[in-house]
Amino acid sequence: MTTIGASLTITGEVTSREDITIHGRIKGQISMEDGGLLVGPSASVEADVHGARVTIHGTFSGDVAAAERVELMPTAIVKGTLISPVVLLQDGALFNGAIEVERAAKGAAPRRPVAVAKAG
Repeated sequence: MTTIGASLTITGEVTSREDITIHGRIKGQISMEDGGLLVGPSASVEADVHGARVTIHGTFSGDVAAAERVELMPTAIVKGTLISPVVLLQDGALFNGAIEVERAAKGAAPRRPVAVAKAG
């Protein structure tokens, strides 16, 4: 398991094959082949995430494609698109965005959110 501490800020792409717990800040992309992503209560994440399981306690902005489940805990503040076979919003979680429930074949990952090009 990997822990990103509260004083750590990462800008760019994070790739992992094990569980990640974030207490700091990440801006970019997070790709996980196995394991779960946990965004801690003090964490701030601006990223697109592709993985198996995602649990959010803190602040998150971006799109999530999870093969198994996405769970927003009571302290979560989330803006973006959630794509997963199972999406749970706990009482108290704040969410602004879209939810797509996709029943993927067993072992198959859901499709990644489509990136939208922005004119400069």
